[in-house]
Amino acid sequence: MKVGIGFLCGLALVLAAACGGGSGSQDVVDNSVTPDVTDVPDALPDAVPDVLPTDVEDDADAPVTPDAPDVKEIPPLPLKAPLVTPADPLLNTGKVSCSVYQQARCEGGAQQVCGVYDTATSAFVAEPDPLLRRVLLFERWRDLYSSPDGLTSEIVFNAATPPGTPESEWSSPDRVSSQEGMGDSGIWTGWTVVGNILRYSQTGTDADYERMEKGVRTLLTMYDVTGVPGYFIRYYFALLPEGAPKAPDHIVRYEGSFTLNHQKRDVAPEALAQLPAIYRDGITDSEGKNWPARAMWQGRPSIDQNTGPMNALPMAYSMLRDDALKQRISHHLTCYLKRLQRIEVINLQQNPDLMASLMSYFNAGELMVDPGDLDFTKLDRLVAYVQRQINTANEETFDRSCPANVQLVPWRTIDAASDTFLGDFLELFNDMDTSAGGENQIDHYYFPNLRGGDAVHLMHLAAMAYQFTGEEQYRTFLFDEVIGNMKGLEVAFTAGAFEQPKFCSHFFGEQLTYGSWWVLLGMLGDSDLKTQLQQAFHDEMWSKMLRNKGNADFYLMYAGEVPDAIATGKQEALTYALTQLATMGGNGFVDGQPLLDDPRRAYTLTPEFVLANAPEAIEAVCPTQREFELCTTEVDFMGLKIPGQNLMDYTTCNEADPWQCKLPNDKCTDKMSNDALPVGLRQYTDWLWQRNPYALRKGVGLEGGVQEPGADLSEPYWNARRYGFITQGAGQVLAWETTGTCD
Repeated sequence: MKVGIGFLCGLALVLAAACGGGSGSQDVVDNSVTPDVTDVPDALPDAVPDVLPTDVEDDADAPVTPDAPDVKEIPPLPLKAPLVTPADPLLNTGKVSCSVYQQARCEGGAQQVCGVYDTATSAFVAEPDPLLRRVLLFERWRDLYSSPDGLTSEIVFNAATPPGTPESEWSSPDRVSSQEGMGDSGIWTGWTVVGNILRYSQTGTDADYERMEKGVRTLLTMYDVTGVPGYFIRYYFALLPEGAPKAPDHIVRYEGSFTLNHQKRDVAPEALAQLPAIYRDGITDSEGKNWPARAMWQGRPSIDQNTGPMNALPMAYSMLRDDALKQRISHHLTCYLKRLQRIEVINLQQNPDLMASLMSYFNAGELMVDPGDLDFTKLDRLVAYVQRQINTANEETFDRSCPANVQLVPWRTIDAASDTFLGDFLELFNDMDTSAGGENQIDHYYFPNLRGGDAVHLMHLAAMAYQFTGEEQYRTFLFDEVIGNMKGLEVAFTAGAFEQPKFCSHFFGEQLTYGSWWVLLGMLGDSDLKTQLQQAFHDEMWSKMLRNKGNADFYLMYAGEVPDAIATGKQEALTYALTQLATMGGNGFVDGQPLLDDPRRAYTLTPEFVLANAPEAIEAVCPTQREFELCTTEVDFMGLKIPGQNLMDYTTCNEADPWQCKLPNDKCTDKMSNDALPVGLRQYTDWLWQRNPYALRKGVGLEGGVQEPGADLSEPYWNARRYGFITQGAGQVLAWETTGTCD
């Protein structure tokens, strides 16, 4: 049979994460709340007694009341605020909080500096705890230089930036070339705001509250600019004419060097007022010439980007003081869930060739199944929830309203037993190609009855929607549809069943799943659902996927949200995480020593240097024969061979290169470390906890030419503070300290 390559790739794409995550304590006050639902009784009416009261006459002619139909009782969904709203420790002290460490100002003739104030001793701290000071520095640099228009970015310099370069030098607008990494700004802005939220939960100051609220407003603006409720973006930007002056404090792109396509769209007019003035008024150069701007946004939002607001906004919700802001959160996140359209592929069992391909895929992988795990080869119906893309091909017909209900009726049904199956599936795959820009294009997709991470994402969305609104449709969707019909909990217990060898794991994206899972655990009150999700978090995310990957961010979440009776790896996780956080900071080395109180930048770390400074047990290794086989597996589909999900990164063979591996297929790949490297020796990246912890080398271009925003340090730090795993610095906040006089 002749099968189009598009279909074959589509099959591989769908199967690729079939078993994967898809797409990481101290006592607290129990604020558990079950939403008040007025249209459903608390309990069913009492049953009719077997024996009627004796004082009621037996009337043979009385009408017979039929038995009441069985009513399926939906379990309760107890929910709570993920974080306790803190009290302001500076209230009535005469001290005024600030948010940017070491910032200076002249206030009423007094020279003031933002310093660390100890609320227990009522004194400023001359030498703060080293890790607290480093985190505050990283947050200072991000707030001042790496948050253009509120979005999290990487700074790109126009010259090399050696380790130890003073802030006064590298922060100069003349040195900044552009703000980049914006394609992932949705997710990284979200995690930045998570860090801001956690910091406020530990300090309680007004300045930190305002900092948190500012981040929340930025995330909501990233919805508003589309004019489509619940439709998130990657980033917004001002498009300027070619030749316009630089604007390093803003996200700007220039005509002539920037390609427009169906994914880049104009900001909704009603949202312009929320953006900085440059988006409306353009920019004026030194000669007084005005260069007009076109306010735009970058679309094609992935699940990755949507996890940014999905994780941050429900954490902030209960602590926000502005009810209108809370309503905007509820509106956008519930509209997103209800906007997802359903696709079903049915009668899978009637297509033996398709099921044989499924078997081939599973048999080729390194499966780590547990007794009782779901057998996906018996699946007869595949369900997807997808976000349709708005683009130039459908902008006249695209429904911009917020749907009333979660979608249960399929938008598309593909019958595996039909003669048109191949063509129908190929059409679906083409619509999943986000670069095509067709009328039915799809931005991203969840397969909740196949991929463990996707099942958790939908549970998370349903739970937060119920918490915001108390509407029964969300509780029903969670228990009847996701957990019931689609066996979502059972699917979650397969999230770590398929482990990819590191030599073909191009993307260490467990963070996309464990973050939402962690937030969901924090939202759930005591219940069977929470206990089962805690157990799956341990069984799948910890034991199978991340235990050996050196992910301190996840380890703190695991230790904080999973009870000791389940989290048997808690002490191991905490020991590693706290050790690594203490040594995380700047990654530039001078005389072999890291400058920890320096920004993290793109510096070359050679394999020789990495191994010379790594623990003795760490060494460079090549793929084993088994790893090579797993990384080059092909799936048999109807007699044709298609690549499996794992493809190696090949490099040009150089026999003189001691850091290469010659493979059985006569190709070459780079060696990696046998164990996760310490964080200080890992290659530069934008967010450490989602990248390769085994890489021994990486090209960086201009030395120190890119600087990361540092949220991957501050977010886990404040999380460790939140759970009481780090107590140094507790009770210390930022406040204005008078240091002299000024004019």
